[in-house]
Amino acid sequence: MPDLSLAVFDQARELIQKASSILIISHKSPDGDAIGANLALQEALIRLGKHTVSACIDPVPSNCLFLNNSFSFVQDFEVKDFDLVITVDCGGHKLIGFQEKKPELLDRTKVTLLNIDHHPSNDHFGNINLVMSDTPSTCFILFLMFTYYGWDISPTMATSLLHGLYYDTGSLMHSNTTADTLRIVGRLKAKGADHARSIKEQFHTASIPKLKLWGRALARATLNSKNAVVSVITKNDYTETNTNHEDTSGLINYLNHVPNAKFCMLLAETENEQIKGSLRTQDQNIDLSRIAELFGGGGHKKASGFTINGRLVEKRTWGVI
Repeated sequence: MPDLSLAVFDQARELIQKASSILIISHKSPDGDAIGANLALQEALIRLGKHTVSACIDPVPSNCLFLNNSFSFVQDFEVKDFDLVITVDCGGHKLIGFQEKKPELLDRTKVTLLNIDHHPSNDHFGNINLVMSDTPSTCFILFLMFTYYGWDISPTMATSLLHGLYYDTGSLMHSNTTADTLRIVGRLKAKGADHARSIKEQFHTASIPKLKLWGRALARATLNSKNAVVSVITKNDYTETNTNHEDTSGLINYLNHVPNAKFCMLLAETENEQIKGSLRTQDQNIDLSRIAELFGGGGHKKASGFTINGRLVEKRTWGVI
């Protein structure tokens, strides 16, 4: 088990045992790990007899809709209805998404919050912070948690956990795939996890409009003077290809294939006048989380991101020859 005092696991269990009504929040713009972790924990808590609600300020991505209870997420709630809030995969308090309209979520005297996450950028905003930055995903942490507590993992829970592990390790291709990761994948498979469906939904499913959108970004890809691969996607691209921002998921990994590039960056406009930046690298000497933090984001050394307000403008320059 990665280094973290078992006392933190014990404290988390005590909070759960005392609570009768529990809210689980996944980070805004959720991914496979955020949704998989939420749904696996939801089922575990329901099995314990807890009234449990899953929430996310943004819709569940299409590649997670096959997971058990994926349609149970709510996008609004009354904080007072719950005596424990658990956030999963939120790399910082700003990623909760609900805190602007419900500031009491960040008041530790008003709301008891258990923060479960694996991002180095996590700012430990919970009463209890089960944060393990040396693990590849939040689903990895939940597997350790369920195993330590002696909670049974059903086939549907195993599929949700495996889905999150596959997402955050790029189907076990990223450098954060460790021997422990592979062992846990094997144990989840033995418990009935549908790994074939998870891989198909995440990595082997793409509509023609999505492929056309990716084609535009790949055609614009350039290697700049800093040895960084950069590309962009605009709102106009979504309109002309009949796609949306969700269809950019996974694209950044293809930009990360260029040999000798130090890192890659995809800047994609969203439908609400924001720009989302995704960063990836294969260079062992680069910490992308430090770059993302400059723009109010965060993440991991090899994979990070940020969101800023604004829009993309193409600039052309002239020279004399």
